[in-house]
Amino acid sequence: MRADPDRTPRWPQATRLIVVLLLLYAVKQMFLVAAIYPFSGHDELAHFSYVQTLATEGRIPELPDLRSWRANLDGGEPPPIDQIPDELYQYCRYALDWYCEPDSVRWSANPPRIVTVPGQGYFPSGYQYVANHPPLYYATMAPLYAMSSGFSPLGQHYLLRLAAIPFGMVTVYAAYRMVRTLFPSDAFLTATVPALIALQPQISYEAAMINNDIVVIALTSLIIWGVVAGMRDRFPLRLCLAVGIGLGLDLLAKGSAITIVPVIAVALMMAMGWRDWRALLARGAAVAIPAAAIAAPWYVFLYRTYGDFSGLDRVDALQYWNGPMGSFGELLTDPGFVVARFRETWGEFGWRLIHLRQEVLWAIAIPTAAAVIGLAVYGITAWRNRAISRDDSFARPHAWQAKALVILLLACVVAYLAVVQFGTSFALAQARYFFPVANAAAVLAMLGLRPLIPTRIRPAGQGIVVGALIALNVIIMTAYVLPFTVTVGDPVLNWTWGG
Repeated sequence: MRADPDRTPRWPQATRLIVVLLLLYAVKQMFLVAAIYPFSGHDELAHFSYVQTLATEGRIPELPDLRSWRANLDGGEPPPIDQIPDELYQYCRYALDWYCEPDSVRWSANPPRIVTVPGQGYFPSGYQYVANHPPLYYATMAPLYAMSSGFSPLGQHYLLRLAAIPFGMVTVYAAYRMVRTLFPSDAFLTATVPALIALQPQISYEAAMINNDIVVIALTSLIIWGVVAGMRDRFPLRLCLAVGIGLGLDLLAKGSAITIVPVIAVALMMAMGWRDWRALLARGAAVAIPAAAIAAPWYVFLYRTYGDFSGLDRVDALQYWNGPMGSFGELLTDPGFVVARFRETWGEFGWRLIHLRQEVLWAIAIPTAAAVIGLAVYGITAWRNRAISRDDSFARPHAWQAKALVILLLACVVAYLAVVQFGTSFALAQARYFFPVANAAAVLAMLGLRPLIPTRIRPAGQGIVVGALIALNVIIMTAYVLPFTVTVGDPVLNWTWGG
């Protein structure tokens, strides 16, 4: 009897696969940490300053109140606020809100802390504009910062970058465990889903930067794995408690973690059903109580400090240059918005510094479109096969598997709609806000590609997928990232590469 090429070998071989992948991923990430220009990641300067304040002063920084700040201006001298350190002014072009002339002798000696905007008045410059972010990431990094106090700021910066790598490894591992939970006997998905996460350029970028995004990506990935396991096992109370703890920590990592809450709620209802409402309430409480106990103190602090649960109203007042990208309906139906988010998903790097050429983007877009079509075909085929008795949980998924796939799709939809919603208030809506559900998207993408590859060549097909991802990383690194890093100090070059 010939072996089915879609059946994975025994657990030890699958385990070896993920161990090797994680080791290679760690090596790749260490190279990426060194290869990317210092402090050029999105908000790295502000995140570094937050860690510094927490580590050296034992307190959380605060966004300045614009009205109070203006009232306390003393002869044009700005009042003291939590600001990005003067010694980092040479990297000011990578900060969102710092008047930047790094080659100016005047500003290099005394960096600007106040700007005048015609028609709007005075505004602070170079302040810690991420001070409204939850403290989990910064509290985790603060001991490392304190222990490296003898290092230069640049040395500490690289050390904190390295500390992001374990969160990326957790994300890759969660992808592996989730797909093993969902389709435990499928070799193609076991190999390609974690490989896609490990080799996705922008998720890798997040795991090589000083930022809290990779923490919320890792924690949300663990939650999604737990939700898939809950769909299979009808959410035992112990798992609900674990999901609740993960959710509480997630909300302490970044406020955008709130988008996973409705996904958890729908998953509970789909798994338990309405009839057993007592069990549903018990499990809902098992998730909500630990999550609230962990996260509530921070959000009470936010409300007492800023008058809301996000601090975004104060951010909006301070960022005179910012504004909405359009209405919800306009952004939802705007092809340009979608294309821009696609570009950011695979390139851009930081604050849209490195643009991939059209040829590279098309090389990514074509298989992406094929995966979407394949996913639709798979869904239709699985629906038609639902009444056929066959021992193939992929072609005819069990009820819990079908529901879990619906939940993964829901997670992707909610996350994307949250990106759209953010754009209705701020011009900086970015694809990275979608990355916490990257594992869900990876399963759906590979689920769409799998039916397009004939069964007899599927083992080779998974190698082709992984090989293509490796080739993409090599191209992006050698043709874009490294050239940008080695030429970024040349004043005659544009601050983008590959456009």
